[in-house]
Amino acid sequence: MEQHRTRGRTIADYLTIVRRYKWLIIATTLVVPAVAYVLSVQQTKIYRASSDVLLNRQDLGSVLTGIPTTDTITEPERYARTQAALARVPGVASLALKRAHVSSMQPWELLATSSVTPQQSTNLLTFAVDDRNPALATQLATAYASAFTKYKLRMDTTSLSRANRELQGRLNELRRTGGSDTDAYRELLQKSQDLRTLELLQAPASVVRVATSADQVAPRPVRNAVLGMALGLMLGLGAAIFLNAVDRRIRDAEEIERELQIPLLARLPEPHRGNERLTILDGPADEMTEAVGRLRTSFDFANAEPQAKVVMATSASANEGKSTTIANLAIALARTGRHVVLVDLDLRRPSIARLFHLPDAGGATDVATGNAELAAVAHSVNTAPLRPRVTPIRDAETSARSLQVVTAGKTRVDPGGFVETAGLTEFLHLLRQQAEIILIDAPPLLAAGDAMALTGKVDAILLVNRLGTLKRPTLHELVRTLRRSPAPLLGFVATGAELDEGYFAYGVRDPQATSARSRSIDDEPRTATEERMPRSASGGSGRWVPRRSDD
Repeated sequence: MEQHRTRGRTIADYLTIVRRYKWLIIATTLVVPAVAYVLSVQQTKIYRASSDVLLNRQDLGSVLTGIPTTDTITEPERYARTQAALARVPGVASLALKRAHVSSMQPWELLATSSVTPQQSTNLLTFAVDDRNPALATQLATAYASAFTKYKLRMDTTSLSRANRELQGRLNELRRTGGSDTDAYRELLQKSQDLRTLELLQAPASVVRVATSADQVAPRPVRNAVLGMALGLMLGLGAAIFLNAVDRRIRDAEEIERELQIPLLARLPEPHRGNERLTILDGPADEMTEAVGRLRTSFDFANAEPQAKVVMATSASANEGKSTTIANLAIALARTGRHVVLVDLDLRRPSIARLFHLPDAGGATDVATGNAELAAVAHSVNTAPLRPRVTPIRDAETSARSLQVVTAGKTRVDPGGFVETAGLTEFLHLLRQQAEIILIDAPPLLAAGDAMALTGKVDAILLVNRLGTLKRPTLHELVRTLRRSPAPLLGFVATGAELDEGYFAYGVRDPQATSARSRSIDDEPRTATEERMPRSASGGSGRWVPRRSDD
């Protein structure tokens, strides 16, 4: 078998995960926004008022020196951010509280419930204040903006006033020393007059929009619910992907197909609770009957080139449905007119006799050990459905002889050593001479060593894997084991497939209509040939009631 390859997930893989965990995703998508809405409506209402301040970017340096300052011309955004940061100092907040005549709030509290944001591509600063009281929020927003303009003007003129005071001191000193008629005195006097002029002409920042009302900004139940829905969807998807990653069970047939590098022949659904396991024998048609029909067709196509005559059905471990699958396939192949022999070689847990309600008599071990003849242990099974949908085109007795079942047998043998005996080889050779196709129910490949030994005596292998039961480590071990198998793999059958995948809906008739038609057919007089036809090899009524679950 080819070395298995790995690949990244595709959109189809993620859609499969979403479909698998859809109820978890739906639950989180609905619960999270509901919780967000309930918590939002219980929160205290918060109101926000805002006021705008126009910044004055007068370049005092260029007035004094004639050289423009780079910061105020080429970096206006930096200047605006600097002024916004200046407005967040405690001194501005303290001045704002004084102008608003609010004594119940500390400057740090005002800073914690307010913001100053420069408007992009403008010289405007927006002062916003949040508070439970809309009137107080409006009052504080206007006071905050006005306090900043006063504070900024004081900061801008402080350096001018300080420089002017220093010049006045030097002028007074020159006057005391009689230097009032010197050029130095006149130059200093001119600079003092210039500084005074700049101080008087300094344009402060101005409040261009005062706060007139406050709008509710919290809570916003509708917005929070919409955000909660998006968050819930993300949480649901994340949880689904996480659960899928930690879940070692394989739920997709495509993953098995990628790992084994063999084709998927069919998907078989879980039998309905309370129904017979071999429902293909008991018409009318249901989803299992249609799925087995597809399996028979795929099996023929897969076996067209190897022309395998002896095919063993196995699985990775127990409880994957291999016995039921091979039994249904044997019935479907027999209905096409071929002589099929079904042999139970799962000596540890034989199931074929139970599935067909056959007596606990001789079987494969008895023939292989020479204790019985093949003709004595081969049970002919009537494969015609109890309530056929169409008139059979073959003779009824020919149909009855088309499937023969050989059970495990009564002779006790060592399962591990039995598959290596010459008696089993001669038994299989005898079957090759009499049947068109031999199907063998073998033990699970990883549970017993005799299953691997049996692969050397058959022509091909049919794998049966149950979705949701097979685990990834088990699948990886199965891949390594099959690499050593001398027999080729025809493909695998995925059991336990979900009905909502759409594989089993088409062609299933209405149960009431089919039941009515079945009753009408049963009420018709039966021919003598039909009276002689047995309903099971054991002479039972024909309804297959299993005593325990299939392996």
